[in-house]
Amino acid sequence: MTTADERPRSQLSTGHEVSLPLELSFAMGGATVPARRGRLEAALPDGLSALALAPGVGCVTLVGIQYHRVGDDRDGTGLEPYDEFAVIVPAVRGGRTTRPLAQLAGSDLGGYVHWLPVTTAPSVALGREIWGYPKELAAITVTDGPDGIRTVVDGGRYGDDPIRLEVVRPRLEPRARDWTLTSYTTKDGTLVRTTARIRGDVAIGSGLGTRLSIPSALARELGLWRRPLARLYGSDVRARLFEGERLVE
Repeated sequence: MTTADERPRSQLSTGHEVSLPLELSFAMGGATVPARRGRLEAALPDGLSALALAPGVGCVTLVGIQYHRVGDDRDGTGLEPYDEFAVIVPAVRGGRTTRPLAQLAGSDLGGYVHWLPVTTAPSVALGREIWGYPKELAAITVTDGPDGIRTVVDGGRYGDDPIRLEVVRPRLEPRARDWTLTSYTTKDGTLVRTTARIRGDVAIGSGLGTRLSIPSALARELGLWRRPLARLYGSDVRARLFEGERLVE
């Protein structure tokens, strides 16, 4: 077993050091909304195709994240906690059809990270330099309160209209989850696939009770509808984010 001291380290342009896989803990509240699949296809890089829920309909997941820990205390690496907002397009790689469900056969399902504003400069460097995540600075507040998780994003590439996302605390206790998820990004013109192991108590349910306000510029670009299909809630989640793999065709 590799110890904390043996794991590879990377130094960021800010002078901070991180070791991989990156250890994370956080609270998150998210919603998935339907979107026009043609708009999503235009936003995706070559090699990926938007997941089809129905003919002409895809989806986008919006998630507010409040990090509690970024890095590993055992080896002294890592960053100060920060807040983040993710705009993710569920997509497949290697699909041979665009038909719903059949599209998944023989393909790799993941989420293309379309936009990822954060609250600190070191976290921008972390995401861009290690994995190619499209991070930028923005005023973000993620609050984990008694009624749920509330996210407000003010500023950034979509103008002055704030993004507001309120995910209510579920009535039933969240289920313990152990997931391996894949994200896609582009770095130096190359598609990158990154794996994350996620553990924690996470609730998944209908979008009822979720409040969402999206800037018109973002809605137009991705063809977003404004009524959430589903919600995602986790107040105490842990993850290990592994080194990305460059996918060269």
